[in-house]
Amino acid sequence: MRLQKTRKQRNCHNCKAPISKGDLYGKKTITLRSQKNGMTEAFDRDKQAFVIHQMKIQVCLCSDCSTIFSIK
Repeated sequence: MRLQKTRKQRNCHNCKAPISKGDLYGKKTITLRSQKNGMTEAFDRDKQAFVIHQMKIQVCLCSDCSTIFSIK
């Protein structure tokens, strides 16, 4: 995982430690509430409404935790 220098105060998603301004941190994308096949499900064709069963967000990791996740 490539580390970047932060420009603002952040918190590590894994260990909840603060990441000070100027420290190195890593970014990782995690999936929230995924379905088996990762598909969306339409339930109303007239109103064009649908349900999404999966959402991806980007989280920040401190330099110690980012080395642990890059090993896997």
